[in-house]
Amino acid sequence: MLNFLKKTEDEELAINITSMIDVIFILLIFFMVSTQFKKNSLPLDLPKSEDTTKEDSTLKVLAVSKDEIQFDGISLSMTDLDRALSEYAEKMPGMAVSLECERTVNFERIVQILTKLQNAGISRIGIVHEQTD
Repeated sequence: MLNFLKKTEDEELAINITSMIDVIFILLIFFMVSTQFKKNSLPLDLPKSEDTTKEDSTLKVLAVSKDEIQFDGISLSMTDLDRALSEYAEKMPGMAVSLECERTVNFERIVQILTKLQNAGISRIGIVHEQTD
C-alpha cells in the first residue's frame, strides 16, 4: 500500500553540517573583530605633591642641529653654556630645566649638554621630544 512512506533499511541518516560550520566560522570572525580587549591595570591612588614649580624657575634649553643652543631665550655656544648654567644654579637652587631637542640633533651633543647640567648641580631635568607619526 504506501510503500513510498516506508524507509528502506539501506538508507543511512546523515546530517549535512557544512553550512553549520560556515555559520560558526562567520560568527567566530565577527566576535574576534568586534571584541575590545581590556588591558589589565590596577587603579593607583597616588599622593599629590605640595611642591609646585614656579614658572620663573623652569628654564628651557633648546638644542638645534647647527651648533646653536638657546638657554632661557638666549643663544649660547657650548663653552658659554657651562658658565650660564652655573650662574643660574647659584641664583635658583633646585631649579628645573626642560631640555628640548630637534630630531636631527646628534645624540653625543645631547649627552654633552646633560653632562654640563649635571656638572652645574642641576638634577631636575626634563627631556621633551616631538611625537613621531
